[in-house]
Amino acid sequence: MTDHSRRQFLRALGASTVASTGLTQSATAQETPVVKMGNNYFDPIGLYVEPGATVRFEIEAGSHSATAYPDRIPSDATAFDSGTISEGSFEQTFETPGTYDYYCIPHESVGMVGRIVVDSPGGPAEESPIPYGNVPESETIVDQGTAGVGGGSNSDGNTGGGMMGPGRGPGMMNGRNRGWGGGLQFVGGALGVLGVIGGVLYWARHRAEILGRRVPIRR
Repeated sequence: MTDHSRRQFLRALGASTVASTGLTQSATAQETPVVKMGNNYFDPIGLYVEPGATVRFEIEAGSHSATAYPDRIPSDATAFDSGTISEGSFEQTFETPGTYDYYCIPHESVGMVGRIVVDSPGGPAEESPIPYGNVPESETIVDQGTAGVGGGSNSDGNTGGGMMGPGRGPGMMNGRNRGWGGGLQFVGGALGVLGVIGGVLYWARHRAEILGRRVPIRR
């Protein structure tokens, strides 16, 4: 192979590599984000997407809805509502930047809520807490891409209030740990008090025995 032919071959190989990489990146960018709807939870609770992205809400268990709070979405956006469904999925395209809070119609009262940030946080959802449950802080969602798994969530991205499916995310586990932790602290404190009381009683009895064994002083 001449030098000229070798250079042409290398240029063609480089061009094909760049084209292949571009196609891979394009396909990845076009992947549809999915939010699972399970037993009283959205998974993930917090999701970040670019403008124009379509999000698919998929039923994993039970009957649920993905319903936007009309007063907790950007002012130029249109509220979405999947209606209550028990199978399949619902897709929603998000064009307007800002923060979107939504809930499940049958399970809002037990904290089945979620948040989607499109491009950057903004809008009425940033001005007050969500009515039920908890959602991750918008900045956390932007930083992590997704935040919180199942139930409501607090600012560090870990789940907090609200219900969720068994074994999903740290939310229920955190609540459970807090419950057990509080119980153990109470038991530990009670045992400590009993130990102190036992020590005092032992000391008093021992002192009484010593005093009882003293020989009277003869005058």
